[in-house]
Amino acid sequence: MRVCQRSGLFSGVAALACATVLLEIALTRIHGALFGQPHAFVTLALSLVGAGLGGALLYVAPSLVRPPALFARMAALSALASGATLAAIILVAQRGPASVSAPGSLPWLALVYAACTVPFALSGLALAAAIRHAAAEMPRLYLLDLVGGSLGGLAAAAALRAGAPRAALAAAIFFAVAGVFFFLGSRREGEQRAPGGLVATFVLGSVVLLAGDVGAPWLRLAGLRRTTPDRTELEAWSERSLITVDRPRAGAAMLRIDGVAASPILDAKATPPPQPEDIAYALHRDQGPTLVVGAGGGRDVRAALKAGQKDVVAVESDGGVVALMRGKYAEFSGRLYDKPEVHLELGDARSFARRTPLLFRNIVIPSPETAEAAATGALALSESRLATVEGLGDFLARLLPEGTLVVSRPEGDLERLLALTAAALRRAGAAEPKDHLFACSAAQRTALLARRTPLAREDIDALRRHCRRHKLAEAFAPDRPQTPTRARLAAAADARAAAPDATSDLTPPTDDRPFFSYAVPPRRLPAVLVDWKALRAEHTGLFALSALLAVASVLFAIAALLPRLAARAGRVLRRGAAAASATDAAAPATDAAAPATDAAAPPRARALAFFAAIGAGFALVELAVFRHALLLLDLPSHELPAALVILLVSAGLGGLLTARVAPSAAAGASARVAEALAAAAALGAVGLVPLARWSLGLASIPRALLAVVLLAAFGLLAGSLVPLGVKLVAAAAPALLPLCWALSALAGAAAMALGALCAMNLGYSALLLGAGLTYLLAAATVPPAAAGAGALGDAERERGWRDERDGAAAGAPPAGEAAGERPDVPEAAPIA
Repeated sequence: MRVCQRSGLFSGVAALACATVLLEIALTRIHGALFGQPHAFVTLALSLVGAGLGGALLYVAPSLVRPPALFARMAALSALASGATLAAIILVAQRGPASVSAPGSLPWLALVYAACTVPFALSGLALAAAIRHAAAEMPRLYLLDLVGGSLGGLAAAAALRAGAPRAALAAAIFFAVAGVFFFLGSRREGEQRAPGGLVATFVLGSVVLLAGDVGAPWLRLAGLRRTTPDRTELEAWSERSLITVDRPRAGAAMLRIDGVAASPILDAKATPPPQPEDIAYALHRDQGPTLVVGAGGGRDVRAALKAGQKDVVAVESDGGVVALMRGKYAEFSGRLYDKPEVHLELGDARSFARRTPLLFRNIVIPSPETAEAAATGALALSESRLATVEGLGDFLARLLPEGTLVVSRPEGDLERLLALTAAALRRAGAAEPKDHLFACSAAQRTALLARRTPLAREDIDALRRHCRRHKLAEAFAPDRPQTPTRARLAAAADARAAAPDATSDLTPPTDDRPFFSYAVPPRRLPAVLVDWKALRAEHTGLFALSALLAVASVLFAIAALLPRLAARAGRVLRRGAAAASATDAAAPATDAAAPATDAAAPPRARALAFFAAIGAGFALVELAVFRHALLLLDLPSHELPAALVILLVSAGLGGLLTARVAPSAAAGASARVAEALAAAAALGAVGLVPLARWSLGLASIPRALLAVVLLAAFGLLAGSLVPLGVKLVAAAAPALLPLCWALSALAGAAAMALGALCAMNLGYSALLLGAGLTYLLAAATVPPAAAGAGALGDAERERGWRDERDGAAAGAPPAGEAAGERPDVPEAAPIA
């Protein structure tokens, strides 16, 4: 079978992108289950780090992948990426979990990340080669690259149900399939033949390994965080997480999500033991209706039924949990979710609260996170849309006047929970929020009760009797705040003023900064970051972000220095050649060549700065826009792949729209698009959070349409900048393209860490303002159009391609390429 090179190139690039996104999502799930949620976020940046390493390597050693061995080398790289994927997933799965704070764990974690980066580096090298040698086809190439990535997102949604390790095996198959496409493209006359045996080996090997795991499972995670393997009865992957259930003990089976959240599934005959959140029924007894947010294993639903509630609405956002409760554990739990008194809602709880016309007498928001996860800062990067001033306000609005809202958290979070609930009550019209609050605790958990109307004396007495009867410790009451700090937090409008010397951040989280579990005050952030021991033990989220920022920044700095190092090496080589020459004519020629390099330095620096800026800007805006789009999409367990498809396809279409832009006009178009993105980021900083909150009251279809408009608008604009930049650089210095691609990817990886830190400390609005400044930098550093750009016809482009191919076949590199300079012959696509 023979295919034209254009088809082989496009199909191979699409398959590479599909495999890359699928592997990225699979590794995110695996690392989240084994190492914790912060490592899941860091894993998202691995593909960018790998792409940067691949591009930098191609810039340093362009002979690795160039005609006439272009397709053969791309096929080999794809096959090796498949093998590296298999090796990495087996290494990670068989070795098991690790804790950042454990002695000797850092070398192991570094090895894991290095192994997982190799497939991305190999595929990044192949993609950089495609861009380098097919720059004229960049709009279509970029479209197919992003469409392939969107298909990888859809494949992940389906494959994750079979397990993240199997999804990684599927990614290995797609890498090998990309090698097949490149192999078919190498069968053109004049091209070096690809190693068909190598490609076939990894195609068949990855398929056999996946089929073997389906028939007789062999690839399982060796151990899970905070669980004992001999106690685990069930492991099930959902689109969101790894769900495990322990063997029943004392009438309960513990359901865990990624090892950081736990919720008991009670036997149908068991009586729910008292918990602090049961205080919700101390005032109203059997009067309802009741809303339970985050039903999980159903313990709080059972507690409501035990209290005599006849109308219980349970909201659960994870479809995998619902499937288990209505499947394997339906009989064990007494078909809890199918009882006539229980009405199950699958979806986002805040959206449900905004849309439902019901008013509730009791609303219970339990916190399933474990005490260990809270103490180690493992959830610092996790957003909590419920524990914000606006979120609690939405639930307070769904209460009857005498109704109560109960929120539970780990015991150490009580002060911040007090400040948060007081702020929500104050926004709801309460003059003295402290008169509306009561809290009790037990077993390292605290439940805070809030009522829209003040608690009367008899209400407080009833709550105290409930605490004494169930052996709960009173933690706060209007007349007994327990500590002066709690009294001030419940009464003051400014949490910082109420506790200026607090070691934890007590300011109420908002929708703009929804990180309840992140409690490092901005003034203490530098001290925390330099305290290495405490950072590893108590702030694992910050540790992961710091490590990502440090690694990405160092790699970015090294890559940015490569042109200077290459130019210096080129001058040394030329001087050596001049000294060895016996003729006097060679020396003047060498001296005349040096100014050309110096003269090209400013445009080269602008090109590199432009690509770095658009890479960082895309990552910063994506963090904010993607997050708000996920809030708008009402697709339980499927919002991530849906948003990914919309964003990537729209970005690809934006790149395709640049196909008709002449190189001479690309500079002006790039500047205008970057300025438009800067303006859009500034508007988003002002209006994106209010827009997302307002949309929660809309029906599903209008919200989905709003998400599509938001993602598509950003994608169309941002997606056009890369092809436009490639046009400009390809016309002036095509040998610089791999380095531009590398700096864009590495800047994006560093920006992800900086953006997350910015959002956690200052909010998403500040993040968007930073993104706007980044795009303004991109507009200011657009590389100039080359003289005569756009005047090169198809015949000249093809002749330039043939000249370079013939020169490479003879063993001579294109002029200036070894030193990272512009070749003498312009280059176009090596396709037919």
